Amino acid sequence: MAAPGDIGLRRVTTSVGAVIEGVDLRLPLTPAAADFIYQGLLDHGVVFFQGQDLNKEQYWAFARNFGFPQKEEIGGTDHDRPEEVQTADMAPVRHSTATWHADTTSLAKPPKATVLRAVSVPQYGGDTCWSSMYAAWEALSEPLRRMLDGLTAVHSMQPTFDRMKEYAQYVRPNYLSRHAMEQIHPVVLVHPETGRKALYISETFTTRIVELTPAESAEILALLFWHMQRPEFCMRWHWTANDLAVWDNRSVQHYAVPDYTTRRVMERIVLAGGRPGQPEGLDVTPAKRSLESRTP
Repeated sequence: MAAPGDIGLRRVTTSVGAVIEGVDLRLPLTPAAADFIYQGLLDHGVVFFQGQDLNKEQYWAFARNFGFPQKEEIGGTDHDRPEEVQTADMAPVRHSTATWHADTTSLAKPPKATVLRAVSVPQYGGDTCWSSMYAAWEALSEPLRRMLDGLTAVHSMQPTFDRMKEYAQYVRPNYLSRHAMEQIHPVVLVHPETGRKALYISETFTTRIVELTPAESAEILALLFWHMQRPEFCMRWHWTANDLAVWDNRSVQHYAVPDYTTRRVMERIVLAGGRPGQPEGLDVTPAKRSLESRTP
C-alpha cells in the first residue's frame, strides 16, 4: 500500500515491528492514513509512533480508528469513554508482565490489539520486547506443525495472580466476578484478517494442551515457549516519553523487561476482540467504520 502524504514506515526487524513517521496523532486521521497504519499493524505486528503528546480524547480518537476502544479488558465495555483511560505506574507490578504473552488470553474474547503510550519512563531500563508468532509458527518443522494444528490449550489467569503476589487481592475479585478462571483456545490461530497461521500459546497464560497427556503437554509447551523467544523472531523497544505503540495480540507476544525500580508511567487502551479461531465480524476500514457492529 502506498503511503499517503508525508507518512512513512521504517521496519525495525525482519520479523516484527515498524516505526511510522510523519503523522501527528493529535489530529484526525484521514481514511487513507488510517488504512496505511492498520495495514502496517497487520504486516508487522507492532507499530510505533514517537513524539505523540496526546490528551486522553486524542488518544481515544486515534484508537477508535481501528476498532472498539475499552479502558481495559477485565471490566471494559464498548461504552467506555476517553476519561476512563487508565494512567498507571507499572513499577509496583512490573514482575507480573515479565513473561511472554499476548494480552489476557485467559478471557473468552481477548483484546485484538493494545495501544500503549509512555507518559514518564525511567532514565534506563523498562524496555518492551515483541516476538512474531507468525515467524515462530513458520519456523517449526512440518511434522510438528501437522501435530499442533487442530489442538487446543487451556489459558488460565491463575499464574498471573501468583506472580502478582499481594497485589492479586485487588484484581482477583473483580476478575472472577466477570470471567471464568480458564478458557480453551486453539494452539494455532488462523488470523481472522490476514489468514496467516500463528502460535497462540504463552508461558503467561497457557497451562496445558488439552489433547495430550500431562507429560506430553509439559514437554511440548516447554519446547514451544523456548522456541518463541528465539532472537530472530524478536525486537526490543527502548521507550522515551510520548512514544506510542499499537500491537496485534493475534500475531505477536510481548515481554515487559522488569529491570527498573523508578516510575514507569504508561497509558493503555485495548481494542475489543472476538473468540480466537472464530471470525470477528468487524470491518475496520475507515470508510465503513460508521457501520460497524459487534458479533456476540
